[in-house]
Amino acid sequence: MMRYRFDEYLVDPGRYELHRKDVVQPVEPLVFDLILFFVRNPNRVVGRDEVIEAVWSGRAISDATISSAVKSARRALGDNGDNQSYIRTVRGRGFEFRGEVAVDEPIRSEPVSAALSSKAVHDPMPLILVLPFTNLSVDTDEYFADGLTEDIITNLARFRDLRVIGGASSFQFKGRAIDLEQTRARTRAGYLVQGSVRRAAGRVRISVQLIDGTSGVQLWGDHYDREMIDIFALQDEVTRTVAATLGVKLQNVALGHALKKNAAELSAYDCILRARRYTWLLSAEMHAEARDLLEKAVELDPLSADAHALLVNVYLGEHRFEMNPRPNPVGRALTHALAATQLDPENAYARCWLAIVHFFRGENERFEREARLALSLNPNDPETLAYIGHFYAFMGQFERGVDLSRRAQELNPLHPGWYLFSSARLHYSRKDYEQVIADADRIGLPHFYWTHIMAGAAKGQLGRADAGDAVDRILAVKPNFCARTELQKWNAAPDDLQHIVEGLSKAGLRS
Repeated sequence: MMRYRFDEYLVDPGRYELHRKDVVQPVEPLVFDLILFFVRNPNRVVGRDEVIEAVWSGRAISDATISSAVKSARRALGDNGDNQSYIRTVRGRGFEFRGEVAVDEPIRSEPVSAALSSKAVHDPMPLILVLPFTNLSVDTDEYFADGLTEDIITNLARFRDLRVIGGASSFQFKGRAIDLEQTRARTRAGYLVQGSVRRAAGRVRISVQLIDGTSGVQLWGDHYDREMIDIFALQDEVTRTVAATLGVKLQNVALGHALKKNAAELSAYDCILRARRYTWLLSAEMHAEARDLLEKAVELDPLSADAHALLVNVYLGEHRFEMNPRPNPVGRALTHALAATQLDPENAYARCWLAIVHFFRGENERFEREARLALSLNPNDPETLAYIGHFYAFMGQFERGVDLSRRAQELNPLHPGWYLFSSARLHYSRKDYEQVIADADRIGLPHFYWTHIMAGAAKGQLGRADAGDAVDRILAVKPNFCARTELQKWNAAPDDLQHIVEGLSKAGLRS
């Protein structure tokens, strides 16, 4: 496959990579497609319709969407709207790519698909091939099946733990009978996504399955049967759900593999997978294990933005929960949050944890700015949605927090219990104390003191006889617990802080 060079840049469609000075640059798949279109059409004005046809397959796209994609493409090329060194806007006509493009001849000795996935030989992250969805209805629906395939590729590529083969290579398999062994040999994909689409009588049915590329075993499958009121809104809904579910499933599969390895065999990626279990359980033992694993991961791969970002979570555990404390946990967390975002500015998880560091530093405006950026980078990652929703609720923006947390729960039905804390905070603010107690029961985490803070405050407000039991459980975990100090640490809004302190006082907690 042809590769395109201009100045310091190389655009490699086979590997689906943009290089600058031989260093791969972070770029979203759709933005890569736009840059590739421009470099294939240098020094001529291309109109809006031509861009839409090439990059968005002719779908209805707003001017704002095109402008946003062009802005991102300029940013990836070190360009901007003022200088327009590469991508020039021609008012009323379209765009012109002004770089001097040289074309490399294709390397005949290596198949395109093998070139695309050669990095995957050394990269332990799952490599996924999304096969073109089969159209089971009339021929005129072909665009819908193709668009669904492209959207799933784009959405899956936003997940930090997944490596997705680009659409240009995926569509080489369109209309072909799939031989699993040959497909895996050509692409080296560890997992395949297959699906079909059928439209009839005002409804659309979409089926999708995830297949282990080595064994051929189906790891997951589902179908979506919906009314076709707005076909594009439906397509967006289904792709978000499928991408999020696949992302969660693939992470779980990868974790299963990592858990079978001994300490000497662990890669940086294995360490990250194993350490993430701490976020499910929130125990001191798991925190200590996660910290050791992630410090090893950073040592093994200091350029891993994901390792730095998850280490922020763990270091903040020393501050938030006083788990295995060492000096200056927030300062160490900030150092790694900045490292993660500098290594990968478009990593949603890294942005999320930089936001949370700002939260615990009391820098609410910076928290909100980074939180919005994290959500824009991957609006389908349930973990990012849940964390940001969690902290919005803790800073007193209860409805906003619950909305994000509910979206996270929908995308990850088997979520950990802490996803529900935002609901408990909302119900407490509304003085719906019975519901708070129900929320605490659903949260579980009996060894986690925040569960008992919410239950104890609610029971205290209701004057229940068992309110003191919750206080005893808090003190069993944190003998020197002071409600006001704890809530100030958690950046609680003043009215909310006073309301919870009041409930715990009624439950028998001495300040």
